[in-house]
Amino acid sequence: MITVKVNDTNKTFLKEITIDRMIETLQIQSNGIAIAINNSIIKKSDWESHTLSENDNVLIIRSTQGG
Repeated sequence: MITVKVNDTNKTFLKEITIDRMIETLQIQSNGIAIAINNSIIKKSDWESHTLSENDNVLIIRSTQGG
């Protein structure tokens, strides 16, 4: 099992997990979001291959429209 912090909430997964799999598991809509791991932005094209590690700090940022 690994535990990562997602937007200041600890989440536990059975094994190492990729970013795109984490998004799917947590049922997060992937359109309009950006993800940073340990304060580094991860390009969406890398989500499928970037594996999360124990104690990673994940920040999910959702874009919003304003005016």
